[in-house]
Amino acid sequence: MTYRIVRQNGDSIAVPQLVFHQLPNADEASVRVALYVLATGSTDPRDIAHALHLKSPRAAESALLWWAGAGLLEVVHPEDEPAAAPVEKPLPTIAQINEASVRDPMIAVLTTETQAALGVSLGHSALQQLVALYLNEDYPIDVILPCAAHVAGCGRHSVAALRQELRRWRADGVETGEQAEAYLERLARRQQSQKTVAEMLGLSPEHLTLTERTRIAQWSEEFGYGEDMVREALLHAGEKREVRYLHGILKAWHAKGWRTVQDVRGSGALTGSNVRADRPAPSGRDIFQRAPGRVRRLKREE
Repeated sequence: MTYRIVRQNGDSIAVPQLVFHQLPNADEASVRVALYVLATGSTDPRDIAHALHLKSPRAAESALLWWAGAGLLEVVHPEDEPAAAPVEKPLPTIAQINEASVRDPMIAVLTTETQAALGVSLGHSALQQLVALYLNEDYPIDVILPCAAHVAGCGRHSVAALRQELRRWRADGVETGEQAEAYLERLARRQQSQKTVAEMLGLSPEHLTLTERTRIAQWSEEFGYGEDMVREALLHAGEKREVRYLHGILKAWHAKGWRTVQDVRGSGALTGSNVRADRPAPSGRDIFQRAPGRVRRLKREE
């Protein structure tokens, strides 16, 4: 059976040769992102993640960054962009907040519970900023409150820090209370993974860079690997006990479809180390350690 291209009626797009040159190196998500950007001109990670059903805007951002490195896109720094006209709504006044509280009793809940979560008493200016998150920026209260508790747990106790974290959550697709709960659970798992990997490498978790933290999260959230696979990668890393080197090993295993330690050891990847898939450590007596052609000698029973 053979195929041929159906004639198009003006709905085709031009694809740069660079994209074709990078096909052997790009993963599936990166190729889809490139085609979407070429077709729509949009480079908004949230739009891309929604249109292509990616796991999160972070996945789209990663693909955009990859294509920027490949030369298809260029990074536009904030200082290079023309200053945009301010579009933020003015903060509500205290009188407006009191009036709105009569119509919406949840505003009183918001102000009381947020102050309790942050552990501080908010002045008029901070209260105006807080209520603006709810009225002007449409953050649900069941997202604001857990975010406030999270921010306070990280040692930050201001509305400015709360607003910054809420924007980060929204960029990661958190829009509801259920999503906020799941997001916090994911953050907790990330912190535990970072602590575990840091201990494996003899480091303090605070010494991990942002790039290293991102890669460690990718091992579990994208590759689906647990601690056992990370420890196996350490065996292969030898003296190169670095997150960057471990990431290269785990990424290669994921590309090959290896999902378990048995997959890795069954492939013979750890050449010369005599690691068996059914044995956690070499026994030191494996017959495959004999020189080729040498006959095995058995002791005669007395």
